[in-house]
Amino acid sequence: MNKLNFKNIIINTILIFIVCSIFHFVYDLVPNFVTSIFFPVNESIWEHLKLIFTSSIVYTLISNLYYKDNNQFLIGYLRGMFTIIILLIIYLPIRKLFGEVMIVTLIILFISILLSETIVNKIIKKHYNKLNIISVFLIIINFIIFTYLTYNPIKSYLFYDTESNKYGIDILNK
Repeated sequence: MNKLNFKNIIINTILIFIVCSIFHFVYDLVPNFVTSIFFPVNESIWEHLKLIFTSSIVYTLISNLYYKDNNQFLIGYLRGMFTIIILLIIYLPIRKLFGEVMIVTLIILFISILLSETIVNKIIKKHYNKLNIISVFLIIINFIIFTYLTYNPIKSYLFYDTESNKYGIDILNK
């Protein structure tokens, strides 16, 4: 991550955004338990948070082939979590006021990724071996939570799919 500068932050932001766009459709193309762990199974906010987290982790692992950073799991975890937190802070009030406007949502996602990239770039300046190892466990725990709540969604705003008027994975609604 030490090689990062503003140009690389922009490039990473664009590439993570593209990965999110591609990963959005994986479950629809290959609907099964494994893809439901990592990719959105519906159009709820919660499932899109899973999409952001998965995209951040996968992009970090792939980009590590170039950057050769020993903190790849920590970087991936922080990228995903900061993007989710920033997105929720910006997106939820705007959605509450104006409803779902796709172009606004995409702009907010891009800005959230960009801010997250900037923050992570400032934080990661040296090797954090213990935190990197802990991050592996945090990533696994996050995916367990995402999976559990995909199959056992809470009846709340975050988990509600406004397109299908359902909660959780479609097999639960049949």
